Amino acid sequence: MAGLFDVDTEAQQPPAGGLFGGLPNTAAAASVVVQPLPGTTLALIPAPYHPHGEDELSDQERQDLEACKAGVDNLRNAFWIAGKSFETMSTAKLHREENPNYAEWVWENWEISESQLYRLMDEWRVGEALANLGHKPLESHVREMTELRRQTNDKVAITVYDTMARCVPRITGELVKKVVGELGFLPKDVDAVDVGRRVRGLLDTTKTQPEGSGEGGDVQDISSLGKDSPNGESSRKASNSKADPLAAKDIERLQDALAALQAAAKKMNKPAVRRAVEAQPDVAVPLVQEIGSLLQQIDRAVAVKLPTLE
Repeated sequence: MAGLFDVDTEAQQPPAGGLFGGLPNTAAAASVVVQPLPGTTLALIPAPYHPHGEDELSDQERQDLEACKAGVDNLRNAFWIAGKSFETMSTAKLHREENPNYAEWVWENWEISESQLYRLMDEWRVGEALANLGHKPLESHVREMTELRRQTNDKVAITVYDTMARCVPRITGELVKKVVGELGFLPKDVDAVDVGRRVRGLLDTTKTQPEGSGEGGDVQDISSLGKDSPNGESSRKASNSKADPLAAKDIERLQDALAALQAAAKKMNKPAVRRAVEAQPDVAVPLVQEIGSLLQQIDRAVAVKLPTLE
């Protein structure tokens, strides 16, 4: 069953035209400010906070409300942005002027049921973490891990999805359900790294198992597994194995991103941007804002501690 904020799985692949291909044609901004439009990135959704009062909204609360509404309206394919928007509006009671009954107000505006609403509010932090890792998970996939998250924590769920995304070309709801089911019960204090290694074992078994051969062999107990994460990110020592297919895939990602950025840098210069903004601001401004947003996302992705190269 598809989730409320799910999109076609084919849309999860990067659009044609390189790193900056397929930019959305959003509405024009009132002034030329090189920053993302309100509600179009998670960073511009205010974090949940206690209400500033019980009467009329303050000017800041009105701005927060509009940003949250935009987060729901404009990015329905990114459920984590909608989920954060819903939680902020609920926690800060930003709906109080229009309807004091929050669930009723949400239904009137977006036709989202109360159960769906609270599920999205519960899932958005996992979606955010996966998006920061470069994934674009479907809400229905995160929902399949609800019981796993209740048993353990969000970190384990994030590790399970991240491991699958690095090991298979395409994640399906059936695959998530199968992996979570075969993991079985996990203790509250289970090591997320060990769970990641077990997921890799399950996926390897699925790949090598002949069709119609049954469930396949047993998987080692996670307590007996090593401490290296599937991608080396959680290991005490960085993985330098050139034979590691996951590492090779990640290197290819970096090379592709660098090539796309180099190609884009050759086309970009301030005079060209100024001319475009002056000539057609309604078209140019959203493009410039989206480029800035993407660059911020890349900057966050590469902000890792780098080893000293001898």
